[in-house]
Amino acid sequence: MVSIVTPMYNSAKFIETTIISVINQTYNNWELIIVDDCSTDKSIDIVRGFAEKDDRIKLLEQPNNQGAGVARNVGMDHAKGEFIAFLDADDYWDEKKIEIQVNSINKNQWAGSFSWYKNVNEDGNGATSFVVPSRLSFKRLRFNNYILTSSLMLKREVVKDVRFPLMRKRQDWIFFLEILKRTQYLYCVDELLVFYRKSSNSLSSNKLRLIKANFEVISNYFYDGNKLKGGLHFIIFLMYYFHNKLFLLRKTNQ
Repeated sequence: MVSIVTPMYNSAKFIETTIISVINQTYNNWELIIVDDCSTDKSIDIVRGFAEKDDRIKLLEQPNNQGAGVARNVGMDHAKGEFIAFLDADDYWDEKKIEIQVNSINKNQWAGSFSWYKNVNEDGNGATSFVVPSRLSFKRLRFNNYILTSSLMLKREVVKDVRFPLMRKRQDWIFFLEILKRTQYLYCVDELLVFYRKSSNSLSSNKLRLIKANFEVISNYFYDGNKLKGGLHFIIFLMYYFHNKLFLLRKTNQ
């Protein structure tokens, strides 16, 4: 079984597309755990409608709004599958995503895998696809977060007690780094399997907020708040970032 963990907050506009992309998977042995973080729109009603028709879909409701990282932790605590995958409430998958990743992980005896992805706007339109490195180590990931959370699938035995840190920004990057402390590599499935919806108010759409969040992670996670050492690391981070934009994260029109 693959346990899919989806944090949700006011996602009524997109959650139906997200759920349908899971229901349409060619691999059927899954459970979808949607953790609502105190939505005030109709998100919960939409999920309940699907859950009533498909018992593989489970809704958990948080008593307080605590952010996507905490919601993912709650989902992982309830997961029953041999594999754990993540899917944000505004993203959606290619129908062969689970099948391809499960087969690749089993065949190659990987600890986990991620994939290429396409940026789409709120209407689902977009022509930019990101081709990410074929293999990532802790050393490489510390200078750039290449992994899209909605593309990641991990063996449960690798995750164990690793959880997202209790912070609202860039907690995914730290989670990936902690996983790579426990396994040598994570590998990329060289196929476009995820559609990443970049909403107008997301962290990634605001470059200044994103730069600040990355600097805080580097200073606090790697150097215990030492801004000087963090600043030097951040300069290297920026060099990698712009190098990758030009050469490694190739933009294609797939």
